[in-house]
Amino acid sequence: MTAPASMTASPTLAARFEALAAEWKAAVALTSSSSAMVAHPAYQAVIALGPPAVPLLLRELEREPAHWFEALKAITGEDPVPPADWGHVRVMAAAWLAWGRTRRLI
Repeated sequence: MTAPASMTASPTLAARFEALAAEWKAAVALTSSSSAMVAHPAYQAVIALGPPAVPLLLRELEREPAHWFEALKAITGEDPVPPADWGHVRVMAAAWLAWGRTRRLI
């Protein structure tokens, strides 16, 4: 996925993302299954927001590392996380943040 450096989410998109993210976090707070986290309707709705949601997802990872990795992969078609780091949330977040910075998305 390529995006211009000026790519910013509209206030409406940002508000929608924030609402979905809050709903998802509340719903899966006590869930340890990443499959259940990804299958949640709010998570799927974030994916449906498409490429404009990528900077929002990355900023969310900056604030609080969480399992947004599958959403980022689904939207971008990329995965900058080496297989050896899978399952290490903070390391995975760092890889995605580095990816986003090189593309000037954050």
